[in-house]
Amino acid sequence: MAESISCRLGRESCPAGGEDAILAEAFARHDPAVFDLLVETHQAKVARLASRLLGWPQDVDDVVQEVFLAVWKGLPRFRGRSELGTWLTRITINKCRSHRRKEMLRLRRLWNKQQEDAADSVSADQVTLDRETQAEVRRGVRRLPARYCEVVVLRYLEEMPVDEIGRILGLTRNTVEVRLHRARERLKKELAGLLDG
Repeated sequence: MAESISCRLGRESCPAGGEDAILAEAFARHDPAVFDLLVETHQAKVARLASRLLGWPQDVDDVVQEVFLAVWKGLPRFRGRSELGTWLTRITINKCRSHRRKEMLRLRRLWNKQQEDAADSVSADQVTLDRETQAEVRRGVRRLPARYCEVVVLRYLEEMPVDEIGRILGLTRNTVEVRLHRARERLKKELAGLLDG
């Protein structure tokens, strides 16, 4: 593949470092053909990394598009100070983090709506109390630091197994369990009035 990239970029031989060295050198010259070659060469690797980071494959294509859009926009600023693969990996991780944050917000909105819809089906006397309780629980979860809020939402609202949460967030099983424990302790203190009543 390195030879074909060399030929397609008008080079007679492949320098030490292989295809990434050729692409990086073309990047530095802002060769317009390099973007298509970059996508062709690295798309599968970016997709695999995004799939592993996200844990939900249906969103991988969107993230891959976001990664290469960022590469396109960042092309003029690339100076070859890091390896091309390192640069792409960093962009992919950042795009996956952004995507996870957006997904968490979407899940929270969905959960809030489901809770409100469920409350509508309860008797009139219970609706006010239940809504106040649910609202207080939601506020309590929202007040948690992000690292605790994420695991609580995924474990208790999305009912995901601990191992899956670890894969999604890039954490060990032990770390997820510790965060869940600390989140429960904080929520117990914050919601003590509700629990007593």
